[in-house]
Amino acid sequence: MRQTLQQLDLDGRQGHDAIFEASYLEDIPTALAEWGASRILLVVSTTLDTTTSLIKDLEARLSHCSLQKKTGVGSHSPYRDIIDIAHTVQNHDIQAVVSIGSGSYSDACKIAVMLSATLPAGFGEDDMEALIDQAHGLAGPDGIHAPTTKLICVPTSLSAGEWNMFASATNSHGKKQHFVHREGSPSLILMDPRVASTMPSHLWLASGVRAVDHFVETLCNPQCHEEAAAHVKKGLPVLLRGLKDYHMGREEHNEEELLKGISECQRGSRDALIPFIKWKITMGPSHAIGHQLGSVAGVQHGVTSCIILPATLRVTQPRTQAAQDVILGIFNEVLGFQETTAADAMLRFVQLLGLPSRLSEVNVTSDEQLHKIADMAMTDVLAKHTGLIPDKDGVLRILELAR
Repeated sequence: MRQTLQQLDLDGRQGHDAIFEASYLEDIPTALAEWGASRILLVVSTTLDTTTSLIKDLEARLSHCSLQKKTGVGSHSPYRDIIDIAHTVQNHDIQAVVSIGSGSYSDACKIAVMLSATLPAGFGEDDMEALIDQAHGLAGPDGIHAPTTKLICVPTSLSAGEWNMFASATNSHGKKQHFVHREGSPSLILMDPRVASTMPSHLWLASGVRAVDHFVETLCNPQCHEEAAAHVKKGLPVLLRGLKDYHMGREEHNEEELLKGISECQRGSRDALIPFIKWKITMGPSHAIGHQLGSVAGVQHGVTSCIILPATLRVTQPRTQAAQDVILGIFNEVLGFQETTAADAMLRFVQLLGLPSRLSEVNVTSDEQLHKIADMAMTDVLAKHTGLIPDKDGVLRILELAR
C-alpha cells in the first residue's frame, strides 16, 4: 500500500519525506515542480541506464528541465565520483540531484550536496581530508554546511544509508571516511519496488543481509535499551520474511511474491537503522571491519556483512549471549531453522541465499590484507565507541575465522 511519511519521527526531519510503493516516474516530476527546481543532475546506475528504459523514460518525462547526467558511481563511493558530482552541482547551479542506484550512489550524492555547500568550487581530495578528524574518520557535523541542493534518492538496494544523515566514502588510499550533517539526509526518498526489482538478485540479497546486520549489531550493543530491543524484535522478522519471499519469488518466477518481498524488505531496512538514528545506538565490529574490508579489497557493501557477521557473533558470544539468544529465536521461528547458535543461524541464512560466506570466496586470503583491514578498523568511526570494537588481535581473530 502506498504510504507517504516523514522519513523519521525526529526533530529536524520535517520536510524530509519518504514514499513507500512509490512511482518514480510520477513522484520525481511532482517533487521537482513543488520545489520549483528545473536545473537537475541525474546520478544513475550504469546498468539501469544501459540495459533498461528506466532512465530514458525519466529523461523524457523531464525534457522540460535543464538536465545533466552522471552514469556510474564506484563501489564504496570513491572520492573522485563525489568530487565529480559536487563540481557539476557547483558549476551548473544545480537545484536538485536525483540518485537512482545502490547505497554507493546515495552516499556519494549525500556527501556531494554537503560538500558543494561547504567547500569552494574546484575543491579536491585534500580539501575533503582536511575536514576529517583522522583519528575517528569523521567529518562534521561542525565544519560541514547544510546542503542547499535538494536530493531525491531512489534506492535499488537495502543498505538503507539513505535514511541516515551520515554517509561514507573511500579516499584514494583505500580508507573509508564518514561525513555527517544534521540536514544530511535526502529531501525525498522514493521506495519504488519495480525500480528495485531490476537489481541483480545477489546484490539485492546481499544488501538485505547488510540490513540484518544493522538489527543484529544494534541488539548486541550493551546500550540497547528495552524500547530499542522491542523495535528490533518487531522489525527483524519483517526483514527476514521479506528476504525469504523475495528469494522464493525469484526462484519460482512469481512477480507478485517478488514485489511483495521487495516492499517488505524496504520497510524492514528502514526499521533497521532507526535505533542508530533515533537513539544513537551504534553498530559494532562487523560494521567497522566491513567498512574497511570494502575499501581495502573492494568487497561489495552487503557481502562484507555476509562474511564478517557470523564470525563476529562467534567471537563476541561470551559478552552478547542474551542478545544472541533473542536473535537465534527470531531466525529459527521465521525461517523454520533449528540451529543452536546465532552464528550458525546467520551462516545458514547467508548460504541459503547463495551468497559468499568466506573471505576466500572474495579472494581475500593473505596475512597482509588481513593486517591492513585490522589496522584501518582501529581508526574507523565506530572504533571510538569504547568496548564495542575489540583490539587488533580481536579483529584479526574475527578475520581468521572468516578466512
